[in-house]
Amino acid sequence: MNLHFNGLDWGSLAGRSQALLPLADSLPGLRHLAWSGVLAAVVLLLARIWQRRRGTAQPLGGGAIALAMGSMAWAWAWAPGAMGGAYWLGLAFQTPSAVATLLAFSLVARECRATWQVGGGGRAPASASGEPNPWTLIYVGGGVVLGWVLLLDTFALFPVSVYAWGFQPPALACVLALALAPWVLAGRAAWRGPGLVQVWAALALFGLARWPSGNVWDALLDPWLWLLLQGQLLRGLTPRWRSPG
Repeated sequence: MNLHFNGLDWGSLAGRSQALLPLADSLPGLRHLAWSGVLAAVVLLLARIWQRRRGTAQPLGGGAIALAMGSMAWAWAWAPGAMGGAYWLGLAFQTPSAVATLLAFSLVARECRATWQVGGGGRAPASASGEPNPWTLIYVGGGVVLGWVLLLDTFALFPVSVYAWGFQPPALACVLALALAPWVLAGRAAWRGPGLVQVWAALALFGLARWPSGNVWDALLDPWLWLLLQGQLLRGLTPRWRSPG
């Protein structure tokens, strides 16, 4: 029996060779939703950096003020037409990757919860200061390598087009196998690293809706996330390079 979802015939998925694309009528709403989350997360992240430089104990440099600014960024993304942030960001960068979108929403949810806990008399959750999760570093390193491969692919330096292969069903199967390998090898420990759950959720979302472009590489990575991953990789590896061991 064939299963029809979003206009796709999943029963004959394995036998298809043409590109599978998302539905066009769902793209504008998803684009606005993604950029609203990313803009709010950027504001909250900048507020957190400012708070750390000041050395204050309150989360996000004042909590309520940061949340208000994040809400304004969220609303700006949904403004209609050329007045909206999603309009201009969409023209310049199209749609953020599914991984970046889910990471942004996770950051917004975590910081909102921390602010509400402090406002209600609770304690702000302590930030992790120990060694980075090794599986997180592996995922981050894989994202960095993937970004360089796609960059070199734009100059046609490979015998086949790596980006074009991302439209085909076997690419999703290979990425899923690699993404689930840490869970098979380490079990619950693989869930504890930040960002790992978002990667698996992004692949599940892509498998159902082919979002954002029908290409699995676009679901995993975008240029801004790639730059952030390179910074995170250097941050995770630099202390080890400096240590005597």
